[in-house]
Amino acid sequence: MKPGYFSLVLHAHLPYVRHEEKHRLEERWVYEAISETYLPILWQVDRLKRPLHWTVSISPPVVEMLADPLIQDRYVEHLDDMLELIALELSEDRTDEETATLHFYRQRYHDLKNTFLHWNKNLNEAFRTYREAGYIDMVTCTATHGFNPHLFTEQAARAEIRTGLNCFERHYGFRPTGIWLPECAYTPGVDRILYEEGIRYTFVDEHALLDADPTPEKGIGAPVYSPHGVALFPRDQIISGKIWSSMIGYPGHPDYREFYRDLAYDRDWDYIQSFMHPEGIRFDTGLKMHRITGDTDQKDFYVREWAEHQIENHATDFAKTLESHLEAHGAQTFPPFLVTAPFDAELFGHWWFEGPEFLGKVAERLAEFGIETITPALFLERHFKDLQTVHVSMNTWGRKGYGEVWINERNEWMLRHLHMMEMQLVKDVADYRNQSEATNRALKQLIRHYVLAVSSDWAFILDGQTTAQYAAERFREHTRLFAELETALYQDGVSEQLLHDHYAAYPFLQDEDIDIDSFLSPHDYYVTIEREDEKSAILVLTPEYHGHIVGGLGRRVVDEIEARADDGEVVYVLTPYHDELPEYERQGNIHVYRVRPTSPFLEHVMNQVATQNIAYVKLVHELSKRVSFKVIHHFDWMTIPAARELAQSLAIPLYSTMLSFEATRNPHGHGGLFDAIHRIENSVFSASERVYVGEEISIHDLKQWYKVSENVNTCLPIETSPYGQESMKKNVK
Repeated sequence: MKPGYFSLVLHAHLPYVRHEEKHRLEERWVYEAISETYLPILWQVDRLKRPLHWTVSISPPVVEMLADPLIQDRYVEHLDDMLELIALELSEDRTDEETATLHFYRQRYHDLKNTFLHWNKNLNEAFRTYREAGYIDMVTCTATHGFNPHLFTEQAARAEIRTGLNCFERHYGFRPTGIWLPECAYTPGVDRILYEEGIRYTFVDEHALLDADPTPEKGIGAPVYSPHGVALFPRDQIISGKIWSSMIGYPGHPDYREFYRDLAYDRDWDYIQSFMHPEGIRFDTGLKMHRITGDTDQKDFYVREWAEHQIENHATDFAKTLESHLEAHGAQTFPPFLVTAPFDAELFGHWWFEGPEFLGKVAERLAEFGIETITPALFLERHFKDLQTVHVSMNTWGRKGYGEVWINERNEWMLRHLHMMEMQLVKDVADYRNQSEATNRALKQLIRHYVLAVSSDWAFILDGQTTAQYAAERFREHTRLFAELETALYQDGVSEQLLHDHYAAYPFLQDEDIDIDSFLSPHDYYVTIEREDEKSAILVLTPEYHGHIVGGLGRRVVDEIEARADDGEVVYVLTPYHDELPEYERQGNIHVYRVRPTSPFLEHVMNQVATQNIAYVKLVHELSKRVSFKVIHHFDWMTIPAARELAQSLAIPLYSTMLSFEATRNPHGHGGLFDAIHRIENSVFSASERVYVGEEISIHDLKQWYKVSENVNTCLPIETSPYGQESMKKNVK
């Protein structure tokens, strides 16, 4: 075997375009994908009948449409129509070249129909059979291909991921450990959700690693771990470009089939009319009679034998190119150099008609050349100890690599609606969960409407202005249905008929796929599911906690809080928001809230402190409706304003820990900022029940700068509670 590995990943995805009414042009996208991509790829797997180490990702919309009896039956009708059209063409006086191509198509469509019927019209059975035989590996995608950088809440991201996994598991009988993130879009923090949902690897574009911090030692020659332990496999653009590039790639060869020339536009309307849309609309039949020929409008007829000859040539050229690429990096070890090649599956067959046959021939050539193919899952089994952990910024594939395709002047208007739907779902689930079977079904249907609206396909279509009217109408329809059902929920108007009608409009997913609790905020999940009778709690405000520990203060905070929790106290910790940590998490008796400031884009430090304190006060007043606080403990000067206000409004004692003061840090300080901090610090002595200061601070010296009273003490040992029991009284709920 040559040094290194090659890993091919094919991602099959279409938007959910199943409609009850017949003759929807968009439904033809499914027929084209089945005829040109899915069945031809399955033919190659069946022909080779051995472990290929291809990874096939199938999105839930495709899975659901492949399993839908209505689409299955209509696809058979489509094949019959195509065979009828081919028979009509063969009855006409066509050239020898046309006749030869028509005979090719006639055999092909008979094969398509026979294979489709062999698998009981459900290609999920075929993919599942070949996966269970060990020929291919399989993963899936999020529920509807939602573009995760644009999701506003953690709950929406989790719902997309969990729902997609649930749907796939129902059809395929196992839960994959890999996932295709829509548009290969990675956002810091999504890896934590992925890991919690059982995902161990995904795919990114190569610039994700090249611009990572630190730059990976292996470059793009190996995956890396994200901060939360998800392996990120990078696309190798040098190798991938041989296939997808319109400039240097294989699909543009003159002998391959021309995508943009279809028989429907070469025949008179009276002749072709019975095979077209009843409303008089021409559409592609799929019978493309010409080859690319060259950069000219005058296209020659397709010659299948010529195309097959080029498939052989290009498969050999690809194997040689890959061999040279791997040999150039042959010195890499631990792990050996890996070329990852992720593609949209529909590139092979739909856009590049000969693509599936090319993949089959490549598999043969790689075996002849001694190049080892491998799945990402198998690579991780072998080399999980050899991977580096790095920080990766938000990135995507596609134009410019940072999401421009999915947010621009043509599609940005959708985001405000999606964000509002997310926030409403969080609220609705908290308010209506488990009130009745009907309300639970309504909540699941609301989630169904949301995920259908959040599909990245609508933004993609609007950007490309292809079928833009359909994309905009579909998006608006899902938002309208969401609002209609939510209004009925609020007005106690949810009926069996209403739920039936909403589901029948787009029967995507089963209710068992949708977990209502995925839309519970972490805190609401605790309150509604896990919380029992909780005793009065300690409220802590601190500028530093886990994930944001700068020095001695952060260490003291953590030790103090954990010691009180070990004593059996319930502790609520409020600390500034950190983009790689959850906004809420529970650690036994400790509840941690990472709080976003009310205005995050202010430059002056005092304005930043003010907006952070305002956010603390707002959240605590909400929490106090459900939680009884008996004492408040703040750390450092930056939390004093909120601590003072809350101690007064909740009528509970305030305790302060000040390991340093501005005057002791900067004894010669002066100016506006120094004076402002000094005033805030000075106010704590009169407001606090007790002020604890660092051991290195002289209380005698402190009196030279501040109005120190008798309530100042050096910090107690960690194991000793700093709160005087006589002053530990509850607030009134």
